[in-house]
Amino acid sequence: MKNLNIKELSSHLKNQIKVNYKLDKNSWFGVGGITSIFFNPNSKEDLKFFLNNFKLKKFICIGSGSNILFKDSGYNGVVIKLGKEFSKIEENNFSIKAGAGVLKNKVADYAQKLGISDFEFLSAIPGTIGGGVYMNAGCFENDFSNIIEEITVIDLRGKEHTLKRKNILFEYRKSGISKNFIILDVLFKKTKTKIPSLIQEKIDLLKKQKKISQPGNIRTGGSTFKNPANKKEKAWELIKKCGCDKLVFGKAKFSSHHCNFIDNSNLASTKDIEKLIKTTQEIVQEKTGIKLELEIDII
Repeated sequence: MKNLNIKELSSHLKNQIKVNYKLDKNSWFGVGGITSIFFNPNSKEDLKFFLNNFKLKKFICIGSGSNILFKDSGYNGVVIKLGKEFSKIEENNFSIKAGAGVLKNKVADYAQKLGISDFEFLSAIPGTIGGGVYMNAGCFENDFSNIIEEITVIDLRGKEHTLKRKNILFEYRKSGISKNFIILDVLFKKTKTKIPSLIQEKIDLLKKQKKISQPGNIRTGGSTFKNPANKKEKAWELIKKCGCDKLVFGKAKFSSHHCNFIDNSNLASTKDIEKLIKTTQEIVQEKTGIKLELEIDII
């Protein structure tokens, strides 16, 4: 491994590296400080070149930023956001392969046109495929663990690996995939075929249900807390039961439509959002004995 400095890397990877880059536009919350280095590789070759010539000490790979809260203090490391080559979708004998940068709803639409079922739930989840796999995202009684055949990842030395579904330790909102791997693409397993119009009907139904149950047109990071395992009450029910749905810190508050979603339309500071989260966790645990775990990532 060579060790090039950022200026040398930038010379080779033109317009793909930014130094002291503000992160607020890369999070649905709309807030965040500065990262030391922001790398937006256009291709797998560019990503490999970077990994082979720069020693990554601290990094995070992001998608559309739908469940990430960047701290106002910034991130002292490298933020990697995969570029255009990672946003391809392909079909081969009714198996779908999608790059890590593809939006989930794009895969749902692609599958619908081919008459491939079981991808409908992706139409109701924001963000990219890579992030969805990493956190085993899901909704409406389905998640990524049910539709994956294998994934391709790259390690910090630039070497690719194939991970079979049976070797990935999926749990509720967890995958067990190493943080030292960057997901490149996903091969989904073959599923049943249906008439495309029937698949579209289900997609429309799920979108309608989502619109009724979840807030829209606000700055949010999706569900703030995971639903507690083996508990009758969901996270939002515990929040409401304990009176935390009315908490306000500065401009940080929960959505009046669904209190497991933070409404950051007024662009609260990360500090106030974190205070809202921490106070809610403390009150819920004190009153119910249940510790709410975060579903969003605070970086």
